[in-house]
Amino acid sequence: MRIHLDLSSLVSRRGLAGCVLLFGAVAVLVLMPGLLGHGVRTAVLSVEDAQPIWLWAAAFGFGAALLGSSLAWRAALALCGGELSPTDAAARYSLGSLVNGLSPARVGEAVRVALFARALDGEDRAWRMGGVFCVVTALRALVFTIVVVAAAAIGALPMWPVLLLAGLVAAAAVAAYASRDRAPRTHVAHLLDAFRSLGRSPRGGARIAGWMALSTCARFAGATAIATALGVHSPLTAALIIVPTLDLAGLIPLSGNVGITSGAVTVALQAHGVGVHQALATGLAFHAVETGAGIAFGAAGAMFLGSRKRVFVLAAAGATACLAAAFCATVIVPLA
Repeated sequence: MRIHLDLSSLVSRRGLAGCVLLFGAVAVLVLMPGLLGHGVRTAVLSVEDAQPIWLWAAAFGFGAALLGSSLAWRAALALCGGELSPTDAAARYSLGSLVNGLSPARVGEAVRVALFARALDGEDRAWRMGGVFCVVTALRALVFTIVVVAAAAIGALPMWPVLLLAGLVAAAAVAAYASRDRAPRTHVAHLLDAFRSLGRSPRGGARIAGWMALSTCARFAGATAIATALGVHSPLTAALIIVPTLDLAGLIPLSGNVGITSGAVTVALQAHGVGVHQALATGLAFHAVETGAGIAFGAAGAMFLGSRKRVFVLAAAGATACLAAAFCATVIVPLA
């Protein structure tokens, strides 16, 4: 099932004006980084000197991470009887990435919930989709717990987040076990439909967790590539610091903002011996590449959902040509 999506219904005129102002400010700072001081100017120049092949590798890693997350949402939706093809699920999920990339606040999750909910039947699909989202959050917390433990083992993070995450996972397990044999009698009770299915068939939860794990590994690969491109010592360790730090920062509603994302990476890397300029450059590069990958992924999803219109087909062809030209200009030509 395909849908025709009017993007204007997702972003208001005020939101678009805010996005324009935000990107205008970012463009000014990119062109004139000295406005924020010598340190930021040095960091921006360091990003310009990064190895393009590794930045492209990071972009593909972030794209793979988004694809893995979309398949996790698809598997979770199946717990409530929702059926989507992998391509359709990826397209719907990608619209959230596009909104996150074009807005100063992370409202893409709400867009994803709304789009995936359309694949459910019945009057209670809003409640059931709420349960799907809770299951995805709980299983993501399970995977995140493993990452935090690994980061804590090298001293990158404290152990206290593990207690909170373990509590969330335990609450989800209790909800799944307690509701597995109970039929919903009220509208609100459908919030537990996904947990009920999970309790009856734990294999579904393993499938969701598996896709989440693959998504996390792909994002870890992207972070490693960013650190390599910037010449950070021990890029694997740097990635193990960056990924859980940003996941924790993701709890902040405005964490899509370039300042918060870059600042979180900078502080985390500085605390482990990375120079301030190199740490800031890594944070800026990570945010730029991940945001670019999300916007590209979202644009492709929008084109797929509106593929019956010729304008989207032409736009897809143009975007593909531009992407190929950019790759050749930054990677193939320098190597020749």
